[in-house]
Amino acid sequence: MKPQERANVSRIFVPAMDCPDEEREIRAALSRVPGVESLTFRLFSRQVEVRHRGDVDAILEALRRIGMEGHPMDEALRKADLPESSRGPMRTFCVAGATLLLGILLKALFPAAPLSRLPFLASILLGGAPVAIRGAREVLNRSLGMNALMTISIGGSTLMGEWVEASVVVTLFALANALESRSLDRARRATVELFAISPERAVVRVGGVGGEERTVPAEEVRPGDTLIVRPGERVPVDAIVRRGSSDLNEALLTGESAPVEKEEGDPIYAGTVNGRGLLIAEATRTLPDSTYAGILRRVEEAQGEKASVQTFMERFAAAYTPAVLAVAVLLAALPPLMGRGAVLDWVYRALVILVIACPCAIVLAAPVVTLSALTRATREGILVKGARHLETLGKVRAVAFDKTGTLTHGRLRVTRVRALSGGTEEEVLRLAGAVEAGSAHPAAEAIRREAARRGVATAARGTIARTLSVVGGLGVSAMVDGTLVSVGNRRLFERMGFRREDLDRALGAGNSATVAVVGTGDILLGTVEMEDELRPEAARTVGALRRLGISHLALLTGDREEAARAAGSSTGIDEVSYGLLPEDKLARVRQLVGSYGIVAMVGDGVNDAPALALSSVGVAMAAAGSPAAMETADVALLTGDLRKIPSAIALGRRMVSVVRQNVFSALVIKAGFLALAVGGYATLWMAVLADMGTTLLVIFNGLRILRPEPHRGGDDGKT
Repeated sequence: MKPQERANVSRIFVPAMDCPDEEREIRAALSRVPGVESLTFRLFSRQVEVRHRGDVDAILEALRRIGMEGHPMDEALRKADLPESSRGPMRTFCVAGATLLLGILLKALFPAAPLSRLPFLASILLGGAPVAIRGAREVLNRSLGMNALMTISIGGSTLMGEWVEASVVVTLFALANALESRSLDRARRATVELFAISPERAVVRVGGVGGEERTVPAEEVRPGDTLIVRPGERVPVDAIVRRGSSDLNEALLTGESAPVEKEEGDPIYAGTVNGRGLLIAEATRTLPDSTYAGILRRVEEAQGEKASVQTFMERFAAAYTPAVLAVAVLLAALPPLMGRGAVLDWVYRALVILVIACPCAIVLAAPVVTLSALTRATREGILVKGARHLETLGKVRAVAFDKTGTLTHGRLRVTRVRALSGGTEEEVLRLAGAVEAGSAHPAAEAIRREAARRGVATAARGTIARTLSVVGGLGVSAMVDGTLVSVGNRRLFERMGFRREDLDRALGAGNSATVAVVGTGDILLGTVEMEDELRPEAARTVGALRRLGISHLALLTGDREEAARAAGSSTGIDEVSYGLLPEDKLARVRQLVGSYGIVAMVGDGVNDAPALALSSVGVAMAAAGSPAAMETADVALLTGDLRKIPSAIALGRRMVSVVRQNVFSALVIKAGFLALAVGGYATLWMAVLADMGTTLLVIFNGLRILRPEPHRGGDDGKT
């Protein structure tokens, strides 16, 4: 039996795909190609992603048959080279407009001359030919769109002898297409800024210190290569600083313009710009795997996802056009049959309705806004995985916070080490460091740093630690020098069988919020006390959320009661739940969703993954370069700045508000002109102006979201 052919995914650049009409035409053509399984359109980058079996030639041939040349795109990281829209609409407008003006001039000078009407016919033929060709393709592809409707309207008015008006309609329609292309290019340029600063070259040292320096394409750098990054140069790939210090501009990734100081051991990211110092760094990732490339992929994926209101409007437009077409046919046929007027009068009104039926303004009402909002969010260091998540953020009614790494810095520091059972503090730290050697938990990092500071880190690294066992929410255990050593909280040791009074004595004297107990199966060796400072913006963020009308805020943490209540009191969060295991957090988020409907969960993106997934929208406190956080949550804060949360919620609300404005405006204007057309008060050229004006209105109203909203009452919730 022949094995089933595996599906391929091809990304094709289609320069002629400018508006929803072309998208619909391409969808109709490619859906009939054998082997095509699914299509994903990215209108604003003129890309279509095709999941198919077999080669891509059949797909490219189908595009050529409908007059839309397509070019496969390289999957490697690339500069976004999105050219301006074709100059065709502007040339058509100039030709049609010039012949129209000539006809008006001849008509004024020689009103009785029979040939004075010929320039109007020339204008119709020269300006209407491209429309008729595309309209015919739409009919053949069973994809009724704007060009087919305009072809019927222009052809009908020409046959009725209304050459002057038909010429005006052709000219105005060409102008509308040209202006729409220009305005959509403006929307595209807003996003191109995110993609245009791709690293191109890297200076690599070959042969160790004093070795030869070579300039190579950034795509050729491999992990382990030694990089030379001079002042003013762009970092080619993700790397770790090995020598030198400097300040780097990371605005490309985080949206923060303030330079970030980098020293030996600090990570640096592809696409960021080196400041004043020379850096010698070791590459850690290739360019396609870099943080920069990951963000670009997330942005592209987000642009491909649609908000629910956008999906609804597309379904509405699909029904709207044939419905209005049916109304036009009935309007042209029924009144004359009923003796209510001349046939040509009602046919003319029907032609006006066909122009009004063009759905571009309705279809574009949402995507221009969502694209602008996603672009704005990314510029500010808020990585949203799709417009629907930003839409959900705007509807949030409750917010739940994790504590460690979210409301706090997540960087614990050891404040005290207590040795029990006759041991020493250094021995307690050595054993704890050995057990925690492979853990990414903030407490483990604090223990390792303190062990290094006290000079027992070498001993910890030399210690044999095997059979690591992680007990979710409680701690870890490992074999160290043949003995099972455990490091964890009180409940871990209660589960191990230690008496409460012994644990009370071990823990009762501690003043720190976080205490790790170190022991074996039958001996308490000591405790390590740690503290974690609240983020300075935590209280301001909570205040900003309350000003946005989100009154229910909850703190969910596995920490002790004292630490949890202190964090809640300092930030202004009333509902505090402490001592929670991961499954307890999950249950609490489920309760919040049941009570408040739409809930945002803010966590570190790793330990809180189940709660983030269950919430209506998960927000990860992701420093740039944290792929785990970007994969886990719906929204990632690249700077780890809590103040971005109210900003994101306000941006989501603004996006929904502007979409509603666009939808309302488009429908009201369309309905108004529909009524005028039925009543005989609208002309063809008035309908074209109204359709063009509505389309431009929704585009430019959507682009407003790229500008910061006027500030209202404090900077915490500013978007």
